[in-house]
Amino acid sequence: MRHPNVSTFILSAILVCWQAGQTNGNVHGQSNSQPQNAGNQPVSANINPLKSLTRSFPKSVSLKENGHLLEFCPDYTCDAFVSSASVPPAELRDFAYLYIYYFSDFVYLPDWRSQPEAKSTAMRVLSNPEYRNCKKQSDQETARCVLLERSGGGRIKLIFVRYDENERNVVPLDIDKEISKTAR
Repeated sequence: MRHPNVSTFILSAILVCWQAGQTNGNVHGQSNSQPQNAGNQPVSANINPLKSLTRSFPKSVSLKENGHLLEFCPDYTCDAFVSSASVPPAELRDFAYLYIYYFSDFVYLPDWRSQPEAKSTAMRVLSNPEYRNCKKQSDQETARCVLLERSGGGRIKLIFVRYDENERNVVPLDIDKEISKTAR
C-alpha cells in the first residue's frame, strides 16, 4: 500500500474488533461488546437480564464452559443451567433469568422479585419475539412455556450444585417437575 498509516489504522481496527469478540460475555454473565442479532441469536441478545440479578446478588452469577454453563449461587448452593453447543449464550441467560425469577426457591428471592427492575427485566425477556408462541394467561405460565420449549431435546438442562469443602457436587433436576411446583 502507498499509505502505511492507513493500513496500520485498518489493521489496528480489525485487531480491536477481534479482541472485543473474544471477551464477550465472560465476566459474571455480562457482555463487554454490543451483541448482534444474527443467525440463531435471540433478539433479546442486546439485553442481559443477568445484570439486574447481579446488582442485587453481586458475584452470584458465573458463566463457564465457553458460555454453556451458567451458575446462580447466592450461597454455597446453586441453580445451574447447562446448554448444548447449539444454544447461544443470550438464550441461556434468558432461560436462567426466567427460571430464577419465576420458579427458583432460594429464600433470598422474594424481596428481589418485588423490585421494579427485576419485574421489568422479566417482562422484557418474555416480550422477546422468539417466545411469541408461548403467550399464556399469566406471565408465569408464559415463562413455564418458554422454559419447556427451550429445554426440549436436552438443549438446556437444570442442575443443582452444592459446594461442600471445596468439592462441587451436582444433582441433575427434572425441569418439568421443578416448574410444575406452585407459584413462588
